[in-house]
Amino acid sequence: MASIEIASGWIDAVQRYVDGLMVDSILAAENATQFFHEQVVARAREDEQWASLADNIEVWSQDGRLVIGVQNPLFASQAMLLEYGDLEAPPNPLFRTLTSATRDAAQHMQDEIDSKYGPRMDVGGPKIEGVLRAG
Repeated sequence: MASIEIASGWIDAVQRYVDGLMVDSILAAENATQFFHEQVVARAREDEQWASLADNIEVWSQDGRLVIGVQNPLFASQAMLLEYGDLEAPPNPLFRTLTSATRDAAQHMQDEIDSKYGPRMDVGGPKIEGVLRAG
């Protein structure tokens, strides 16, 4: 009969590692969110039309998703007008053009995790090497 023995304390060590990974992941996500917010605010400050609203740009969680925008009712309609324009003013989108800021924030988070746990491993599908031969 075959058996597998697990050293005492091994399960506790794995649990501590997982707990630490969860804490570090949450911290990295919070740091990436702050980094993202700072990038968007800086970009708004560089735009003449958005500069006056820059300090009112916020990040919040809504229905489990992160949202960035202007919540203050005193400035929300102005932000909406800038973002989408109207019959008299062309749009000057800020929030709909954040591809690079989003990518930078994701990289910021990945770099933080990598600095603690090493580079991520490719855990995609199985790699099959070799040559198939027909009979």
